[in-house]
Amino acid sequence: MDQLLTIDVLGQPFTFKTDSVESEARAVADFVAKSVDQVKLQCAHQVPTPDKRAILILAALNIASEYFDLKKKHQEVLDDINQRSAHLLNTLETQVNF
Repeated sequence: MDQLLTIDVLGQPFTFKTDSVESEARAVADFVAKSVDQVKLQCAHQVPTPDKRAILILAALNIASEYFDLKKKHQEVLDDINQRSAHLLNTLETQVNF
């Protein structure tokens, strides 16, 4: 079931449609808004009036970087699980054949 959610980013409301559970969609939207606010705070220390587009691009790059870090760690965990599973299976097969 599609729902409409609205978030505020840089003082501008954005409404979007989602078919996710509302709490999950809200969590994603809040994460984006929080990320933008963090970049805005960082930029405010360097530039008196930071450009909104630059803030949004930097926030998107931060989110993408975090995503790729998590994706890499996830793959490392999967690889470790596969390696351990293969070792365990090999050990079990060896023990059964005795």
